[in-house]
Amino acid sequence: MIEIKISGRGGQGAVLASQILAAAFFGKGMFVQSFPSFGAERRGAPVSAFLRADTGEITIRYGVQHPDWVVVFDANLLRNPMVMAGVTGKTSLLVNAREGDAPVLPAGQAAFAVDATGIAEELNLRTTSFSIVNTAMVGAFAKATALIDLESVLAAIGELVPVKRDENVESARQAYELVRKVQ
Repeated sequence: MIEIKISGRGGQGAVLASQILAAAFFGKGMFVQSFPSFGAERRGAPVSAFLRADTGEITIRYGVQHPDWVVVFDANLLRNPMVMAGVTGKTSLLVNAREGDAPVLPAGQAAFAVDATGIAEELNLRTTSFSIVNTAMVGAFAKATALIDLESVLAAIGELVPVKRDENVESARQAYELVRKVQ
């Protein structure tokens, strides 16, 4: 079973990213669970979404406690203890960070980074407050993890993203090509 925690800020699309990945895994014949967790529902507040995927039926019904992957939409959230809760030496990280910005990561963690904000800004995927980085991050996830192929992710984006579908597909494609291993 693969367990994933996605952390971002309200408005960045973490919940939709979890749904996109769930649809992509489901489209490949896997069983999935996808669920959000958030406190105050407001733009900018920390938000997490969780995903499980497995080739067999998933019968557990509790939150993800020790994720295999943590996907972080805002590198500043790495300082939030809730975001890093449950991370083990086997947890891999994918972080939205600009080229040259070195996010502070736990020693020994396998980590990848992509400038999802830059991609979103270039494609005008933003609200008045935030760049919407969800589709870039799921594209980067596909490449960094090799758990799901890009075409499945793009198909899920086409089904689930309500606006700017072409730009969101392009965002995922660019991030897939630009994600880099940082440690």
